Amino acid sequence: MLHLSVSQLPVSPDVKVRASLLKSIREKGILTPILVQCNGDGYQILDGRRRAAAALQAGLEEIPAILVEDGGPEVTLLAHATRSENPVAELEAICELQRRGLSEKEIARAGYSSLARIRRLAKLNRLAPELAEKVEAGEIAPGVAFQAASLPQEEQQQLLAENEAITAKAVRQAKYTRRLAATPALTKLVEQSEPVTVEEVFGCLSQETLTQILAELPVEPRFAVWQAKIRRLLKEPVL
Repeated sequence: MLHLSVSQLPVSPDVKVRASLLKSIREKGILTPILVQCNGDGYQILDGRRRAAAALQAGLEEIPAILVEDGGPEVTLLAHATRSENPVAELEAICELQRRGLSEKEIARAGYSSLARIRRLAKLNRLAPELAEKVEAGEIAPGVAFQAASLPQEEQQQLLAENEAITAKAVRQAKYTRRLAATPALTKLVEQSEPVTVEEVFGCLSQETLTQILAELPVEPRFAVWQAKIRRLLKEPVL
């Protein structure tokens, strides 16, 4: 354990700090030491960039740190396994291990993350850079980030432009708007004042969507009517 001068640490001015983190550090100081590694005449921060940036902004002179002799992306992944997640930082660490030649399965076998987690994190590669920055800064919840990653990049940019805060509700609305735009006939039904039937809604859906709905309906007597309606639209034999 070390107590390093904040001036010894390479804190980037671009690192965004949450107001709640800054307030906590001003009032209570750094409760969880950062992880550092010797880097020539100075130190490299392996884990804790936001805490170091907050300490700098709070005017602290020293910060507690744990010196790791042999660190790297492995340390980042292990650190995230013991505290709240930052999926973008985890993904960066996994990508660094892959650049070193490790496969997904080798990373998982080494115990740094599960294979399912690695493949889930890979979806964040589709995030617009501006959204990824907000996720890493803690301004967007991890669950919301995964939802937003399924949107095309131009729609992610529009999401940023139209919403002060990116929430699950904002992402759901963006997806709903996209679905309506993809099915003009369904949009007309939604906009009309008269009540519509389920059959009319089904009639606006593509064959692929109807087939997917049919496949996901439970095989139970109470769903038999709906299965029959969809099979008629698909021109399949009604069982």
